[in-house]
Amino acid sequence: MKRAMVVRVIVVIFFLVYPFVVYFGIKFFPASFFGLLLAVLLALRVGVLTKEERRVLLPVLFVFIGYSIATAILNNASMLLYYPAMVNFGLFITFANSLRQDESLLLRIVRGRGATISDYTPAYLYRLTAVWAGFFVLNGLVSIWTSTLSMAAWTLYNGLLSYGLVGVLIGGELLFRYFYKKRINIENPGNVGQ
Repeated sequence: MKRAMVVRVIVVIFFLVYPFVVYFGIKFFPASFFGLLLAVLLALRVGVLTKEERRVLLPVLFVFIGYSIATAILNNASMLLYYPAMVNFGLFITFANSLRQDESLLLRIVRGRGATISDYTPAYLYRLTAVWAGFFVLNGLVSIWTSTLSMAAWTLYNGLLSYGLVGVLIGGELLFRYFYKKRINIENPGNVGQ
């Protein structure tokens, strides 16, 4: 369990700083190095998936590993720039696909944590899942657009601004949730959308 946590932390940190690693590292290492590094980290992540995560994440991770291997084989630096967009599109597919199932992805996560589910929660989390799906597809498109500009613009957006937008969306949702709970008179604010 400790090894799994270490792998998760390393993978998360690497992907948070990925644009900066590429921006500074591409001057010293070929694209194939980064492709192999991505493939290894993603393979490590596959190795520590929980049983619940496998159904949702395994297909997406295999696509990412394939893309990373193709980047390494082709030694194509421009393919490195499309990786953040691929992650966003992978998240879009995961979130959007859950909207066609009995429970949205966010509702499954909330149930998995053992949180109390009110009558309003399923519909609220369905809409929130749709909002996140929309965000991920738009973020992916902007990421692709920045790859046509300059390396500095791509790094700024994918390494900083896109995370800021995630924070704005989370903060906006928390604020909306607070007023939404007051409007529908839920006494315990922890029961909707957690």
